[in-house]
Formats: sequence, structure tokens, C-alpha cells
Amino acid sequence: MLKFNNFRNKIVTKITSTSKFLLLASLSISVILIFFRAPSLAQLPPLKQLPIEEGSETQPVPEIEIEEGSETQPAPEIEIEEDSETKSAPEIGIEEGSEIKPAPEIEIEEDLETEPGPEIGWEFLGSRELNQVEIHETKYKGECPGYSLSSREARFTSSTTPPARKRRVIVRNITRGVASDPYPFTDREYYEGRSSEGTQMIFGTKHHSKYFRVLNGENKFEYEIKERDRVLESGVFTAVIKRNVDVRQRDSYPITKSVCMNSEVPMSLCADIRTITKYKCGSRVIRSFLKPKTPEVGTLISNQTPYSVKYWINNRIQKLSSGSERIYTNNFLNIKFKSCSVGTEDGKNAKECTNQTRSLERGKRYRFTSELDYESLDIEGFPR
Repeated sequence: MLKFNNFRNKIVTKITSTSKFLLLASLSISVILIFFRAPSLAQLPPLKQLPIEEGSETQPVPEIEIEEGSETQPAPEIEIEEDSETKSAPEIGIEEGSEIKPAPEIEIEEDLETEPGPEIGWEFLGSRELNQVEIHETKYKGECPGYSLSSREARFTSSTTPPARKRRVIVRNITRGVASDPYPFTDREYYEGRSSEGTQMIFGTKHHSKYFRVLNGENKFEYEIKERDRVLESGVFTAVIKRNVDVRQRDSYPITKSVCMNSEVPMSLCADIRTITKYKCGSRVIRSFLKPKTPEVGTLISNQTPYSVKYWINNRIQKLSSGSERIYTNNFLNIKFKSCSVGTEDGKNAKECTNQTRSLERGKRYRFTSELDYESLDIEGFPR
């Protein structure tokens, strides 16, 4: 024990502070390297358990006997010279400016583009989409309700069998929900351009000679392209036909005009002109207003002679001075008046008078007239 203490004291005195630091650093690096280079416990194979037979006795570990009085040999002394430098572990450096190569990229090939399928179906003027269109309709509410149907022109096209001379195409609507005896169909020329002759498409369920009937939503069609009697191509395609309904308010509109209360009398001879306002829905009149609203119809009689006239209306005597007029509202007017004429008889002027009778038309303008040289009187229509 005394020898070990003397040995330790010699070493401590010889080792400087710098040497102590370097020694400690080298020992630390050595321990780290040993740790990383040694295999991990996970990599060591598990210990195999030896089988133990039943009834067998386990042998104890043999004891190592140390004789009394025997001397233990001390560990050999390690001398470290003063001022000796310990070499540090080599440092791993990375040169500046050196490029770090990235890990190789794993390339994934993109899916190869598939060739587009053939274009078969309906095309519509003003639309870039094939087999898709909206048909606009109008629903009216208000005083004049109703529904306005509309159509859309469609043309069949096929990129696999383009139009050519003497070709026609027949397209049938075989959608569930349309009449099947026969199916709605169209037979069109298919001889020039990119598509067939146009057909007017409209909503409906039964075949029509003028329109091609379709349903709202997805429709299923079958087609045949023929050259004379030979079928060049046939198949089935679908198209989406959407209904777009625009709801609008529609009320009646007024029309105001002047009318004669007796429609059989022309306006130029009418004595009773009134204003009528009719509210119409198209050609249908839903209500009308007449101003003034009186049931009687007036008939006018005017005296355009230079003297007063005496006459009878429905056997009632009347007198009308020159330049005046009178309106009668009787439904039936019979007028009687005297008319005289002057003639010569035996060299003398002779005056002959007769009673004139007329039946007047209701609602008309009349006037008395006469010749200045004679007392003849007559009644006639009086234009405005």
C-alpha cells in the first residue's frame, strides 16, 4: 500500500495541468469510439438456455482458494515523462466549398396519356360541349298565365365516319320514359361539312314529324349511318339535355280607342262616339271599360235648311229651327215630314205637297235639306 501511494505521488507531480487536459480529452474520445464501434445489445444473439434434466443436480461454481500469507503482485507502474504531449484524436473536417452530392432521386414515370375516344353525338350551334345543352323555356304568371315552349337546333356528328355523298343518319331516342311505338326519331342527310342536317330538339315523349322529342336530363340514343342501304356505323351514345325555366310576370295590357255605339254605322256618320279601353292577353280580352257608360244610344237630327222644319218622331210632332240640331235616344225612330214641290198647270204655278216617311238608323247623324227655289224637303246622312 505504501508503494502505491508513492507511485501516485510521483505521477501527480510530473503531470502538468495541460497534460491533464489532453489526457482527459484522449480518454473521452477513446471511450466514445469504443461505444460506437462496439456491437449494440440488440445485435448480440440471445443466450441459449441449456436444458436441465429432471432430477439432475446442479454443480456449484468452483471456489478459488487464496492461501493465507500469499502476496499479491502489484500492477506494473506506468511512467509518463514530463512535458510529453499526448496526441489528440484526429478530427473529421469538411472542406469549405466542397459540394455535397444529394442522394439519387427515384424517378416515377408519369402515366402515359391515353388517346381521346371518338367524338360521337349531338353538337349545338354556339356551344363548345358535345352532347350537353340547355333548352330555355318561359313560364308566365299573373293575369296572363301560360307557358312558352322553345326548341334547340341539334346536328349529329361522328369523327369515325364523317359525312360524305349519299349518306344519311338515323337517330332514335331510346330513353326509358318516352313512347316506344315508335321511338322518337329523326332521319337526316349526312353528306357535307362536319355534321348532319339540323333537327329541332324539343321536350316531349312522343314522336313528332317536325320536332325531335327528348326528356329533361340524360337521354340515351342509338344511331345508324347509312350509305344507301348499307350500314356503315351504328352504336349508342348519351346526351344531357337540361330544361332552364325562366319565370316571368305577365299582366294584361290596355288598348284604348274610340268606337261608335252602333258598330254598323261608320265613324264618319256616327252620332254617338265613345271611348273604350280593353285589357287584353294576346288576342283575348279579359276586361273592358266604356266611357261614358250609358245604355242609351243617341241619334242626331240637324236642320240645314233656311227655315224651320216641322216633323213627327214616332207620331209625336217636333219643330226644329234653322241651324239647330237635336239628339234622340229612342231605340226605334220613325220620322214623318211634309215635302212640297212647285209645278205648272194651265199656265199657272201649282204647289203639290206630300208626306214623306223614313225609318232612321239608331246612332247615326241626319240632316234636313231643301232646294232654295222650292219647298221640297228631304233627310239624309250628315257626315262630320
